[in-house]
Amino acid sequence: MYRILDGIYAVEGLRTGRVYVIEGNDGLTLIDTSLPKSLPQIELELQKIGHKLNEIKHILITHAHIDHVGSLAALKQATGAKIYAHHRHDSAVIRGEKTVIVPPRSEVRGLAKLPTLLFKPQNADSVQVDCELKEGDRLDEVLPGLVIVDTPGHTPGHCGFWQPEQRIFFGGDVMVNIPFSLNLPVAAFTPDMAEARRSIRKVAEMNVATLCLGHGKPLVGNAASIIHAFADKVQPLNS
Repeated sequence: MYRILDGIYAVEGLRTGRVYVIEGNDGLTLIDTSLPKSLPQIELELQKIGHKLNEIKHILITHAHIDHVGSLAALKQATGAKIYAHHRHDSAVIRGEKTVIVPPRSEVRGLAKLPTLLFKPQNADSVQVDCELKEGDRLDEVLPGLVIVDTPGHTPGHCGFWQPEQRIFFGGDVMVNIPFSLNLPVAAFTPDMAEARRSIRKVAEMNVATLCLGHGKPLVGNAASIIHAFADKVQPLNS
C-alpha cells in the first residue's frame, strides 16, 4: 500500500487502474476498483495497513470503464458497500442499461489504436448504483469537504473528487501520468477529446496540490504548476 497523505492510500500490485483508499470515521472508502479479479489484491493491501475487506462502506466511481469498475460487482457482493457514480450515462453503464461509448474506429489512427489490442471496450458485470452524483454534490460522510467535480470527455459522466482544504483531487482518467509525465487520456477510449481538454483546463484552475489519477503515480504536494503547464500545452485553440 502506497501512503499519499494521512489516511489516504493507493493500492499497489494491480495490473492497471489505480484504486485509492480513504480512512473515514465510519469505515473505508474506495475510489475505483481496477480490472476484474482485483479483489484479492485489494484485500491483501488493506491487511497491510490493518484493515479488513468488510470495513469498506463506500465505493466512488470516477467513470465506468472496465479498468475502473471491473471488480465493482465482486466488491459489492463481498462488502455491501454503497456505490456512487455520475448520473450522466456512467451510472447507466454500471447498471448494464447502456454500453461504453468509444470513438468511431475511423477516428482512431496510428499508434493510438494500440490500446485496443490490449483492452476491448466492454461493460463489467452490472451492479446497482446507490447514489447518482452531479457537480457540486458533497460527500462529507466519506471525507469532510469532499465535493464532486464534473470532468467529462473521457466518458460523458466522468467525474473527480475534490477536497479543497487538503487540495487533493482524485481525477480518474481526466489525464494520465504515464509513461513519464502527464498526458491526455487514451484516445481510443475517449469519445470527446475536445471536452477532455477543457476538463484538464478546469482541473488546472483548481490549484490542486496532490493529484491522484487512475494511471500513473500520484503527484503529491507539487501538482499545481505541473498541471497548469500541461493544460497550457494541450488547450485547444478554439476553446
